Amino acid sequence: MLHQPIFIEGVIMKKTTHILFTIYLFLIIWIILFKLSVSIEQLPHFRSFNLIPFYYPNETTYQIKEVLENMIIFIPFGLYLKTLNINSDRTIFLGFLLSISLELSQYIFCLGASDITDLITNTTGVLVGVGLYYLLKKIFKEKTNKIILVLASIITILFVSLIVIILVNNECT
Repeated sequence: MLHQPIFIEGVIMKKTTHILFTIYLFLIIWIILFKLSVSIEQLPHFRSFNLIPFYYPNETTYQIKEVLENMIIFIPFGLYLKTLNINSDRTIFLGFLLSISLELSQYIFCLGASDITDLITNTTGVLVGVGLYYLLKKIFKEKTNKIILVLASIITILFVSLIVIILVNNECT
């Protein structure tokens, strides 16, 4: 009987992680495929495909920002899957599959530019997430998953709240 509260806590943490991960996946799809749009009319209707890594015909600092944003947006993917005890190689492969699926979907549905650079930087973001998990594991040991879950909950609530505020504000104008 002594181990029952620990088991229940573990089940609650795992279910909460699954819920947060699902919200994260919906947000990533909305951000990447739907460009934060709330109507189909707002979506871009062009298609391009770049297979040259880190090639930008009009070199600007915007591309550096985009590369960093792509990496950052995929870091939680690595953290979530490691929190769910998914093998690191599998986590990175699944991140790659998600990224290539999103890039191909953009091309197929004519929703913008599909770019090999995005695939590379998104997958690198997953790799950074896995590395960050191991770093946090060294620092916080057994409390790592709880800390990640609490931070993920706070960030998700703040992010979803911000989206609701933006949507309500746009609805009023």
